[in-house]
Amino acid sequence: MSSNLKEEFSAYFQVEEANQVNLFAVEESEVPQTKQALELSIPPLFRLANEVNELDVNALRPLRNLGDVASELAEYLKAQSRKIDLIMSHILATEQPDDSNQYCDSYGGGGLKVTCSSPFAVGQNLRTKIFLNHEASAIYCYTQVIHVEYLGENQYQHTLAFVQIRDDDQELMVRASLHAQTRQLKKKQNK
Repeated sequence: MSSNLKEEFSAYFQVEEANQVNLFAVEESEVPQTKQALELSIPPLFRLANEVNELDVNALRPLRNLGDVASELAEYLKAQSRKIDLIMSHILATEQPDDSNQYCDSYGGGGLKVTCSSPFAVGQNLRTKIFLNHEASAIYCYTQVIHVEYLGENQYQHTLAFVQIRDDDQELMVRASLHAQTRQLKKKQNK
């Protein structure tokens, strides 16, 4: 395990919010060594979900130039898009039931923290799927355990750093963590 992974993990802030994650231990030889190899390893459903999200963003952009007339149309299209995203998220979340299904404690652009009842070893590589509820998005990547902390009562918190993740997906993790922080601040202000 490289101290470089710890530095990269620490370079991004973490936001405490639970999202479903699927973890599957893999050998180091199974981790894609290049971005192209990662892209080829991503299951078709995950690629489809990413393409749908990109299409949504690109389709709504021209409506902004139409001014107030298009705002209601844009809201309607966003609602329709959200429905599709939610369906895709559900389908993705149920794919490959052999993976361990957990909820993360926190996440950010450098990785995530997950509490499990049995520990993974520091240095263990994991095929990781992250399902961002509020973003209705799913991320397929590889992480490595860089720290394990025993919390008591057979609970171990694992710090997982990204070792292979698409640049767009890492950007999505950063954006999702910022949105989560905004939601948490608004919730705090309303109390």
